[in-house]
Amino acid sequence: MEAFPLDGFDGYTSKTFVFKTDPDGNAIHTDVVYPTQAVDTPSTVLIHYHGGFLVFGDRYSFLPYWLVHASVARNWIFVTPEYRLIPESTAHASVEDAVDAYKWVRSSLPDLLGRPVGSLLVAGSSAGGYLALTTTAIVAEKPDALLLVYGMLDAAGPTYTTPGPNIFGMPAIETGPILREFPITKEGDDRKKLSAYKMPPDITTDPRSSLVSALHIEGIFVDYMTGVAGQGHAISKQGVEAIADRDRHLFPLTFAKLAGMPSTFLLHGVNDSGVPISCSEKAAERLRAAGVEVIEEFPADADHGFDTRVGNINVESAEGDGLIAVGSLRNAIQFLSSSVAK
Repeated sequence: MEAFPLDGFDGYTSKTFVFKTDPDGNAIHTDVVYPTQAVDTPSTVLIHYHGGFLVFGDRYSFLPYWLVHASVARNWIFVTPEYRLIPESTAHASVEDAVDAYKWVRSSLPDLLGRPVGSLLVAGSSAGGYLALTTTAIVAEKPDALLLVYGMLDAAGPTYTTPGPNIFGMPAIETGPILREFPITKEGDDRKKLSAYKMPPDITTDPRSSLVSALHIEGIFVDYMTGVAGQGHAISKQGVEAIADRDRHLFPLTFAKLAGMPSTFLLHGVNDSGVPISCSEKAAERLRAAGVEVIEEFPADADHGFDTRVGNINVESAEGDGLIAVGSLRNAIQFLSSSVAK
């Protein structure tokens, strides 16, 4: 598969690796953007998990070029892994893949690139923010910093467990047909597992986008995450104790021991119409209560995906002046840089 979206950075090479094979024998890929000239000193690595509501996207989707440019400017390595998607899999598989990508960077990437890994930074956007948080909560050897960009962080919250409006201000849809086309995963499900779903030119006409809408409207997102029909309804009626032990690691804000998490930067627009800012507000509250250093950057006018819509631009240069919430993006980069310096 070509790595053209990540080519063209002077002094850098982009290469695709298979970091794992799933139980069905399907390869799961990551792209690594790294300095062509190897060095003996440890290299900082920034892992970014892509968005797509866990339902669509691949390692090239919604690329945060501002983070790629920031990595190149600092001689860091940038890693963008894929992960299995719902509804063909559950979030158990998505999280497992995200954790395995993190462990692969620590254990295998140094030998593959011929250079040691030093500081490790973890970031994610939207669904990728959820995976970044969950991965960091799970792994024993924590990263040096965590950047969460409009993340779906409160997975057990009302947005994902109770019926509500469509996202992005879109009109309601008839959910029955799309839910029949994409049923919840059950044991013995023989659908091909997907770890990449290339974005179509118009995502609004794609059936997987309609699935995302249906999951929000019916309040069953958490059902599809866990593979437990009725889970969202049970949470809304009985509280989070309705979540089975086997599923609780999927809900780090609710169940994880957050003490010991790294310094965390939360970037989320107040007017986000895809993932409510309450997700990041809840994360800030829970992390601080556990003694974690938290920086909140909540610009007033920065809708979902605002940072990716500007395209391949270096926001630290004059070219970035005037972009939506550019100051917030620059602050996020400075946070990562200072975390390496520590």
